Amino acid sequence: MKQTYSLRSRLIAWISIPIIVATLLALGMSYHFAKKEIEEVYDAQLVHSAKVLLQLIEHEIAQDKEFDLGLENPDLQHKYERKFGFRIWVDNNIITQSSNTGMFAGFEAPPGFSNQTIGKHDWRFFVFLDPANNIKIEVSERYDIRYELVIQLMGALILPAILFVPLIFLIVWIGVRKVLKPVVKISADVDRRGSDDLSSIEKDVLPQEIAPLIQALNRLFKRIEESFRREREFTDHAAHELRTPLAAMKTQTQVLMKKAATVPECAEGLENLQSSINRSAHLIEQLLSLARLQNEALPKGTMNLSECLLDAVANIRPRAEEKTINLTMEIAEDVNIHAHGASIDILLSNLLDNAVKYTPVGGSVHISLEKSGTLKITDTGPGLSDKDKSRVFERFVRADKSGQNGSGLGLSIVKWICDVHGADISLDNNVPSGLVVTVTMESV
Repeated sequence: MKQTYSLRSRLIAWISIPIIVATLLALGMSYHFAKKEIEEVYDAQLVHSAKVLLQLIEHEIAQDKEFDLGLENPDLQHKYERKFGFRIWVDNNIITQSSNTGMFAGFEAPPGFSNQTIGKHDWRFFVFLDPANNIKIEVSERYDIRYELVIQLMGALILPAILFVPLIFLIVWIGVRKVLKPVVKISADVDRRGSDDLSSIEKDVLPQEIAPLIQALNRLFKRIEESFRREREFTDHAAHELRTPLAAMKTQTQVLMKKAATVPECAEGLENLQSSINRSAHLIEQLLSLARLQNEALPKGTMNLSECLLDAVANIRPRAEEKTINLTMEIAEDVNIHAHGASIDILLSNLLDNAVKYTPVGGSVHISLEKSGTLKITDTGPGLSDKDKSRVFERFVRADKSGQNGSGLGLSIVKWICDVHGADISLDNNVPSGLVVTVTMESV
C-alpha cells in the first residue's frame, strides 16, 4: 500500500517554517544592529561629555593653575547617575571627580576608548588629553546601561512576536483548512457515490488548481459509463440472439430422445446434450436478468418483503418436493422495505434456487425473515470453504464440486442487487454441514 501524506499539513509547514525562520533572522539582525547603534550612540555621548567638561574648565585653569573644583554635590544626583562617572586631572592631580569613581583609586584608563572590569562591573572608558594645558579628562559608563537598552529594544520586538506569531499560525491553519475545504467536500461526495453512479461532478465554483482534476474525473466517468453501456448492450443482445437457437436445439433434442428411446447407447449422449442445453439456457436467463437490471434506472418504492418472499418460496417448492427437501419457514408479517420490486424478486429467486439446488435429497432448507428486515436462508448442503466464500460473488465463479448445473452468475447478481440497495450479505457455516446466507435490509 502506497504511503499517503496530508496536503494540509504540508501547506501549513511550508507557510509556517519560513515565518519562524524569518522571525528568528529578523530578531538576530535586530539585536546585532541595535547593539551596534547603541554602542555608537553611547560612545558619542562619552566623547561629548568629555568635550563639555573640557570647555567648562579650560579657561579657568589657563588663568589660575591652582584652580580646584572640589567634589561634586551628591544631593544633585539622579538615580541612574551612579552608572556614569568622570575624573579630571590637571598637572597629574585630580581636581574633581564624581562620587561613584572612588572605586577607581589607583587606576587610570589609557587614552581613547577602552573596556575595563572594575569590581564586579564592566565599564566603558573614554580618556581625552589636552597636552597644551596638561589636562586629562576621563569619562566612564557602566555597560549595564547599554545592556538594559538592548534588552528593552529586543523585548519590544520579541513580545509582539510571541503574541502575533501564534495568531499568524492560527490564521494560516484556518485559511488552509478553508482553502482545502472544496477538495475535502468533493472527496466526500465521490466517496458517498454508489458503484452505479457515474454522473459528472457538478460544482458551481471550483478552485482553478483542482478544476482540471475534476474535468479529468468527469471525462473518466463518461468513458467508464460508455464502456459499461456497451458491455450491457452486448450482453443483452448476445443473450437474446442465443435464446432462439437454444430453444430450437432443446426441442430437437427432445424429439431425438423420444426416437432414440430404444437405442440405449444414444440415449445417454442425448441426455448429456440436453443437460448442456439447459445449463446454457440458464446462463442466458441470468445474463438477461443482469443486463435488464443494469440497464434500468431501478426506481424504488415501499414493498412488502414478506409477501414477495412467500411468492418466491411457492415458486421453488415444487423443485424442493422433487428432491424430498424439507422446506420450512419462519416469516414475519408485513416487513416493508424501500426497494426495487423486480430486483428483490430476482435476489430471492436466486438465493432459494441455490439453496434447493445444492441441498442433497432428503435435506432441509429453512427460511426466516425478521421484523427488522434480516433474511436468513439455511441449507444442509456441502457448504463453502472460507476461501470460496470470498470468491463466489465474482462473476462466473462456481465453487461447488457437486456437478450441479450453474452459470456462476447467481450470487454475483445477488451481490450487485444488495449493493444497489445498500444491503449487507454474508455467508456463514451451518453446523454440522451447509450454508447460512444472511441478507440484512432496513425495514421501513
